Amino acid sequence: MVGELSTGIPALDRRLDGGLYPGDILALVAPPATQSQALLYQVMNERPTLYVSTLRPEESVQRDFDKHGGIDVSYRIETTGNNLTMEGELIHELTGSRTYTGNSAVKEDPLDDLYDFVESIEGSINLIVDPVNPLERGDSRDAYNETLSFLGTKLAETDSLGILLCHTSESQPPFRDLTLIAADVVWEVDIVSISKDDIEYQLRVPKNRGGTIITEDLSLDIRNRTVTIDDSRTI
Repeated sequence: MVGELSTGIPALDRRLDGGLYPGDILALVAPPATQSQALLYQVMNERPTLYVSTLRPEESVQRDFDKHGGIDVSYRIETTGNNLTMEGELIHELTGSRTYTGNSAVKEDPLDDLYDFVESIEGSINLIVDPVNPLERGDSRDAYNETLSFLGTKLAETDSLGILLCHTSESQPPFRDLTLIAADVVWEVDIVSISKDDIEYQLRVPKNRGGTIITEDLSLDIRNRTVTIDDSRTI
């Protein structure tokens, strides 16, 4: 096992006694209308990354990286976007129904895609799933749980780090509990306040299996797509 893996946020690494453990699954829980991707980009710059997009096409993800100023390490973008459309998934998030999602019929099980991507991992990398919500709304609870177990095994074998972006919504995905059970670490991001010149974000770490528990609420400063901890606001 290599040493702790940096989160890309030095002040957070210090609170975690160095970072996250190799083999960890991190569940990043946040509303979709937050700058949660900025946290992903911080982690990405620490080591090579396999970025799995479940809703957006590769071109959209790449444009985001370019707007961010580029990623300093090697990365690979894969998608399950041919199987689930953003339109259909957004309608489901809003209505709780798939009645109007006939055009987004599943051609292949996106879990099979993810399984193949996980199986391809070689060496210590980040594996990011953005977001995991469509997979949490699949047809088989057992299949999703087995995929999470395989992910955990592969991450441990390769000293890698898995990050699952979990968007919150009024209609919680039925398999969200499995995600949180499998996760070694859970980060919860919320918007605390919005002013004319600033948006204040708050980070909580309610779960850190085998690591340091952070009992304080951390104030995040997200500017120009970089993330720091604002100790002047941290409770």
